[in-house]
Amino acid sequence: MTDALPSVLLVDDDSRTLELLGATLERQGFQITLSNTPQDAIRLLETVAFDAVVTDVVFDGFSDGAMVLAAARRLQPGAVVVLMTGYPQIDDAVSAIKGGAIDYLQKPVEPIVLGAMVHRALREAKMRAKGDQLEFVELVDIISQMVANTIERVDPYTAGHGERTRNYCRILGEHFDLEKSVLERLELGAIAHDYGKIYLDDLTFLTKKGPLTADEYREVQKHPALGAEKLGTHPHLVEVCHYVAEHHEKWDGTGYPHRRKGADISLPGRILGVVEVFDSLSTKRSYKDVWELDKTLDFFRAQRGRAFDPDVLDAFVGMLEVHGEEWMAQPQKDLEAAGLSPE
Repeated sequence: MTDALPSVLLVDDDSRTLELLGATLERQGFQITLSNTPQDAIRLLETVAFDAVVTDVVFDGFSDGAMVLAAARRLQPGAVVVLMTGYPQIDDAVSAIKGGAIDYLQKPVEPIVLGAMVHRALREAKMRAKGDQLEFVELVDIISQMVANTIERVDPYTAGHGERTRNYCRILGEHFDLEKSVLERLELGAIAHDYGKIYLDDLTFLTKKGPLTADEYREVQKHPALGAEKLGTHPHLVEVCHYVAEHHEKWDGTGYPHRRKGADISLPGRILGVVEVFDSLSTKRSYKDVWELDKTLDFFRAQRGRAFDPDVLDAFVGMLEVHGEEWMAQPQKDLEAAGLSPE
């Protein structure tokens, strides 16, 4: 892969699906080549280099998408392959070949979700290719782009959430005199804290109107552990994954996923927990309006010693008394910069 736009071969025998997915993927920063038969796709794989292949599984009643997958593995083993299927009965077969850079989506495919999946897989492939040689500054760039092209693509109204959280974590971390290496990894954890959401089985939770059901909430609660797992095992990411896993733990032990309590939660994890909640409250989501600063401060004070470490919260509340109005307004500015406006 180079600095050029990632190249994607898109294969489907439905011309309307091809046009819709192709147009959306182009807007998401891909160079698209369209093919409507497995045979044509294989000819292209023999002559043109692709970063990713997205193919339907069933063509005219036959599972010929497997031919495209096999050809891609043989001819371009470094390419990411994503399968699309509209036939539930073959899900087990698709799942059996799932692994590494290979994934699948159930039809009808949401184009933005597909784009996020391909961006994610390409970035992960780049991380695996460089392995332990990957420098920390490269990891920051890769993971920043992962988040921008996955979670913020699926739920555009979270635009800037990771970067704002990073900024506030840096300010609060400096207040507590965190060592430089710890602060760097806290900042990266702040960028990536919601990355696990892209691995949830049902991404419609992210943009659902109204409150989640109990079952949906339990599903969403998986994302801290998923994020920590899926970010990988690179040596630079050990502490980052630890902080990501902790960002929904609570001081009184009622958080998730591990119900850690008090000082069992790392200081960076406690900082990230406070900051993440603040930015979420100041951002309009599909299920809630922006909170006013006074309401936010009242909430934080009520949760002192419950959800939040008293020392961390006191320091952050002091900052909000100075910068609160400015920071509360920042999500709206980021939405406008992204060409969006809350409903």
